[in-house]
Amino acid sequence: MASIIRHLTWSPKRLAADVASASILGFVGDVVCQLAVERRRSPKEIADLDITKPSRSGEEFDVRRLASLTFFSGAYIGCFLHVLYQLYSPAVLFVAARLPPSSLKQRLVDTSTLTHAFGCACVDNVHNGGLYTPAYFIGVGLLQGDGWHHAKDNLKAEWLTTYLSCTGFWVPFMWANFRFCPPANRVQAMAAGNLVWNVVIDHLAHRGGDDKGKHAVFAFQDSVLTSLFLTVYG
Repeated sequence: MASIIRHLTWSPKRLAADVASASILGFVGDVVCQLAVERRRSPKEIADLDITKPSRSGEEFDVRRLASLTFFSGAYIGCFLHVLYQLYSPAVLFVAARLPPSSLKQRLVDTSTLTHAFGCACVDNVHNGGLYTPAYFIGVGLLQGDGWHHAKDNLKAEWLTTYLSCTGFWVPFMWANFRFCPPANRVQAMAAGNLVWNVVIDHLAHRGGDDKGKHAVFAFQDSVLTSLFLTVYG
C-alpha cells in the first residue's frame, strides 16, 4: 500500500484545471439532459433561476438539480478522481506481481500495452459500481433536497441499470483513455466523456417511474458507443 501511495503526485494548477473542466462539463451535461432529453421548459426570467426551489413537476427546469450536479462533478470527478486515477496503474502492477510467470503477466506489467490499459479499465469498473454510482445517487440526491431515504431507494431501484450502462460506456472509454492519453490529461479526457455519460446517469437518477425520454437517452448512448468503437478499434 505504501508503494502505491508513493506514486501520487500533487499539482495545484492541474487539480484546479480538472475541477474547472469537470464542473463545466457536468453543468452542460445536465442542461442537455433537462432540455433535450426530458423536454423541460427552459427558464424565461432571472426570477425562475431559484436554487432553493427544486422542480418536482417534471416540466420546469430544475435549477437546484443543475447546481447539485455541477458541484458533484467538480468535487468527485475533478478533485477525487484527480487522486484516484493515479492509483489505477499501481493497482494493476500490484496484482500482476502476484501472478505466476506468463505472457499475461508480462503484458500487465508493461504500462504501454493494451492489456495494462484494460486492467486499469477493470479497476475503474469496480470503482464505478462500488463507489461512484452510490456516491452519485446519494450525493446528488441529498444536495437537491431529496432526503436520505428517497436517495437510497432511488439508488436501489436504478443501481443495476446504471451499472450495466456504466460498464458498456466506460470500460471501452477508459481502456482507450489509459492507453492513449498521458496521465496528466486523463481526468480531463474522462470529464469530456462524462459530458455524454452525465446525460445517461442524470436521466436514470431523475426519471423516477416515468419512462419519458428513456429510449432517446439509450439511443444516444448507443450511438456514442458505436462511434467510440469505430474510432478506437476500426
